[in-house]
Formats: sequence, C-alpha cells, structure tokens
Amino acid sequence: MKTKAFLLFSVLTYLGILPVMAVADSTMPSLDKIFQLSLADTAAADEDILQEHTGSTGDQTGTDPRDFSSKFMPYYRYTELDNGVKINDLTMFGMYAFTPKFAFTYEIPVYRNMDYSSVLPNPPGGIGGPIPPGGISPPFDDISSSGSTSGYGDLNLRFFYNFDWGGDYAEEGKSWSLFPVIETMLPTASDDVLGSDTTIVSPGITFVTDLPGGPPFGLGFIAFMNFYDFDVDKGDAGQDYSRFRGRWFWMQPLSKPGPELTDGLYTLTELQPVYDFENDEFDLWMGPEFGKIIKEGHIMYVKPGWAFDPDPVDRKFTLEIGYRYFF
Repeated sequence: MKTKAFLLFSVLTYLGILPVMAVADSTMPSLDKIFQLSLADTAAADEDILQEHTGSTGDQTGTDPRDFSSKFMPYYRYTELDNGVKINDLTMFGMYAFTPKFAFTYEIPVYRNMDYSSVLPNPPGGIGGPIPPGGISPPFDDISSSGSTSGYGDLNLRFFYNFDWGGDYAEEGKSWSLFPVIETMLPTASDDVLGSDTTIVSPGITFVTDLPGGPPFGLGFIAFMNFYDFDVDKGDAGQDYSRFRGRWFWMQPLSKPGPELTDGLYTLTELQPVYDFENDEFDLWMGPEFGKIIKEGHIMYVKPGWAFDPDPVDRKFTLEIGYRYFF
C-alpha cells in the first residue's frame, strides 16, 4: 500500500504542474473569430488558425483526437454494474501537449466510492456468508460493514504521436489522419476493491476522418480508436488480460457557436466493442454525449450510456457529466 501511495503521489505532483506549464506555453489557438462565424464557415476559419498554430485542428469542443492541445477535462460518472454494484467517480482528466505532434492524457478517479451491498450479504455484525449468484468476493477487510468503500482509483496514461500519416480529400478543408497510441493502466488505487492489482499495457491505432459533403453532416468527423490490452504485471491479486477494445466516435455539430442557449450544441456518439480472448466474451456499450460550447474554451456536456446484454460484473448503465477547459 505504501508503494501505491508513493507512486500516486509522485504522478499527481507531476500532473499538478502541467496546467501551469500549459498556461505558460499553450498550443491552443484563439477562437475569437470562430465564435462570430456560422458552422458553414468553420472550415475557412480553421484554415486561418492552422496557418498561425501548426499542429492544431481548430477543434472547438475538445473531442477531436487530432487536436494535440493542452486542456483540462474533469468529470463525474455514476456507474451501475449488471449485478447491482454502484460506483461514483470524480475523475481528474486532462491532456498535455509537449509538441504539436506529441501529447498525452492522464485520467484518475481522485474520489471513488463503490457500494457492494447488492452482491455481498450483510447480516447483523458485518459482511459474511455465502456469495449470492452474480456476486463477487473482494477482500472483505477493504469493505465497511455497510458494503461500501471509498478512496482513489487506478491511473490511466495515454500517449499520442502524429507521424503525419494522412492526407486531404478532393474537397477543400477535408482530411484524414492515422497515428499510433499507447495506453497504460497503473494499479494506484488506495484499496484493492477500488481498482485492479494488474498493470495493463495497451498499444493501439487511431483513425480520424472528416465527413465528406456540406453542412450539416459534412461538418462532423468519425474516429476509430482500437486497442489490444494485455497484462505485464499481476501483483498479488491481479488477473490475466488479453482483449480487443474499441472506442468509436461520431462527432456532429448541431448549431453554430454563439451566445444563445441553442448555440454551440453538438453530439458525440461513442460505441465501445470489447472482445475478451481470455473468456471468449463479447460486450458492446453505447454512450451519446450531448454538449454545449458555453464560451471560448469552455464546454459542458452530459453523457448517458447503456450496455447491450452485459455480464453480471460488467457495467449496465453510466451517466457522466463533465467540463472541458482549453488552456
């Protein structure tokens, strides 16, 4: 436990200075002109911005994987597993761009509460007895007599590098990109029941393309992030991982940026197909994000999500509420 706490403290100390560094050396372009234009003029405005800030896509919502710019994106998420376990996460999430071609994201639940009362018997005097069908058997000494425990979770780091694998469409302002990603999950959770004791490495590839045609659909993009997860260290209580995990997105602007309530709206629909080679199981989850550009560099969103035919220990429903701030 001391090793986990020291690792987490070291990483959070480093991540804590990144927003300060980002303010001093921001790669995010100014969006003043964009907020005065219609969605039909967005491509032309982005072209002017790109001439001033090489490496930026002029993304206004913080959703485009091609935009390597520093931003802070905390969120709250409620998750309910199919067996009734409830999870509340307050997560620190952000991106730091070292260069216009190299960036990384950090993501950690700085507060996590997990309620196991639905799957663990709770007779008078504390938790005990046989595990019910669909239940789990985490270390009992990490869970209070109420079936709930709180702390912080595992740390996720994701690194992107753009090798300029891509090109332009015949249509002006349309392009596509292909670049590698590597992700790692570190077992930093304060209690074993709040995370995993396994260190996971996930090489991946990301493909992003603007949609062809004119407004409204021609203003959106689709992105396919595909990972292969495998374990490199299982600690004392970890498990084997060998799985394909996809994160597929369709981003669609709905209205031009502006000061009105109905201005600056967009949707970002996400599909997550997962195939577990260890257990020969396939899972699918879908989450439509509904967001609004509040003003330059400030975005709010809400994102419900549902799983299709989940296993007992898989998520059944999620609700995420988040905020994005561009440096």
